[in-house]
Amino acid sequence: MRVAVIGAGVAGLAAGHRLAQQGHNADVYERWPGLGGQVATVDIGDGTLLERYYHHLFTTDAAIAALYEELGLEIEWLPSSMGVFSDGRSYAFTSPLDLLRFTAMSLRGRVRMGLATVLLQRRHKEVEPFESVTAHDWVRANMGPEAWDVLWGPLLRGKYGPRANDISMAWLWSKLTLRRRLEGKEARGEMLGYPRGGFEPLLERLRESIETGGGRVLIDRPAKAIAAAEGGGFEVTAGAPDSFRRGHDPREFEEAGPPERYDAVIATVPSDVFAALVEPSLGERLDPRCMAGTSAIPYQTALCVILELDRQFGRFYWTNIVDDSLPFLGLIEQTNLIGTEHYGGRHLLYIANYLEPGDPLLGLDYDQLVDAYTPGLKRVNPEFDKSWIRERWIFREPAAQPVVTLGYRERMPPLDTGAPGLILANTTQIYPEDRGTNYSVELGDRAVAALNLRASG
Repeated sequence: MRVAVIGAGVAGLAAGHRLAQQGHNADVYERWPGLGGQVATVDIGDGTLLERYYHHLFTTDAAIAALYEELGLEIEWLPSSMGVFSDGRSYAFTSPLDLLRFTAMSLRGRVRMGLATVLLQRRHKEVEPFESVTAHDWVRANMGPEAWDVLWGPLLRGKYGPRANDISMAWLWSKLTLRRRLEGKEARGEMLGYPRGGFEPLLERLRESIETGGGRVLIDRPAKAIAAAEGGGFEVTAGAPDSFRRGHDPREFEEAGPPERYDAVIATVPSDVFAALVEPSLGERLDPRCMAGTSAIPYQTALCVILELDRQFGRFYWTNIVDDSLPFLGLIEQTNLIGTEHYGGRHLLYIANYLEPGDPLLGLDYDQLVDAYTPGLKRVNPEFDKSWIRERWIFREPAAQPVVTLGYRERMPPLDTGAPGLILANTTQIYPEDRGTNYSVELGDRAVAALNLRASG
């Protein structure tokens, strides 16, 4: 078959790779002038690449680990350090003993939360019992009101804003259980994985596989429409490169050509983008659950600032902010996991945020956003000064985090859209797991399997 894959994120590239292995020709369309979607990289100077958004792997991430092994690439496993900023200070939060030392909560509250977490991990291996209760209600009933007020409430408000009290316990269940189980056994230790050389070698190897199989990877070439073709199959229309709108000379690029015909399409784009791509006459043929699902699940927008500093900021790789007065939800110091020698001596700090669409912070420029964040950074490290900053980058992703509220499973759009050969595969369908590179690899595989099932049927 000739297959169009819309989106060159990890799911799209993994799907294209599997299609090439099966003897199909896959053309991958990507609006961004690079590969990877949310794991795409930026040149931070002298050809040194860094992911635009922070990424690492867990010991339970079997799908992506198998893909790395298949492609002859390596993952380095490194000791992790995690902290929590609460009550005006930073606490280590990596081991059970660290929980006992978390004096922002009473000793009774700490013990109760720890016991509830252990019981959850050991006794509840299935998500279904947690799909009809909110995290707010479950935590308060089982871990105690203090656990919600001091820890989980601020964390979920930081991630989901005013929807925090409505988030399904299924989401928190996945955070507390799935990453700690591997083949039915609890994972030991706190090790995180990071690919040797970053994620870019994986993206390039997947591109090579697709092109060796006779396909194309068309970066900076956004798909504009998906329509039914006469006689069967689909037509995909691509627009002019997005670089036109970024001030590049249009003469550098080919003009957008006529629609291309494909036997099948796998769309790995956000739900609202998919709904806009589908021509009305084709949309009328889709399963009503598919089109309803594309509008039923809202997203939080990611706002990520990367600072290159002239010195180390803190002692942890990952610091969760559980203080409602700070305007960001996490600090990820990349060079506390991967040494500065991998980045030309640079110290690199991500400032993470998830925001409601339209939040005023999303409209700020570099200097305004650094000014808005500086008081909070000084709360975490009183010695911090803006003079430490050598360089900064800002990235925004509108469809970064699906909002998992009660009844989520019923609202998810199916992969099979109802039109033979048209598959939708995006982060809203990664459930009950949370979105991430490992589950994107699994999603790409599932999309190809669904396509093959329809084709063989």
